[in-house]
Amino acid sequence: ATQFPTLGKGEGVVLMGHGSPRDNNQSFGNTYKMLQETFDKMGLPVVVGTVEEVDTPNVDEVLEQIKARGYKTVHMFPLMIVAGDHANNDMAGDDEDSWKSQFEASGEFDSVDCQIAGLGEVADIQQLYVAHTKAAVDSLNG
Repeated sequence: ATQFPTLGKGEGVVLMGHGSPRDNNQSFGNTYKMLQETFDKMGLPVVVGTVEEVDTPNVDEVLEQIKARGYKTVHMFPLMIVAGDHANNDMAGDDEDSWKSQFEASGEFDSVDCQIAGLGEVADIQQLYVAHTKAAVDSLNG
């Protein structure tokens, strides 16, 4: 199972969600914005974004937030159950438009680390799935 790093001073986490090319995210009150607000209230050094450029917050907005917070080491994770094409290419790829490449090209960071592991590989998330599945089955069985 995947473990998240213990963060030191000046280190932050970027979570790259999928987003939507439609207005689905906005019609639910911007799910990513609400998640960001929750992380902020908890005092966690996490910035959430979406890989869909037409959705918000996109990579440009995430980069600005991370720079504004003064983080010099960035750990990127996919905010997805499975780490597939988006995690390997859009987040961590070598092309100049990947999130990693854009963060490195900014010259603002000492280190940009990408973890290619989906949330489905995290033991605590697996346990949530099991618990929710059990609760759903139990509710059907009365």
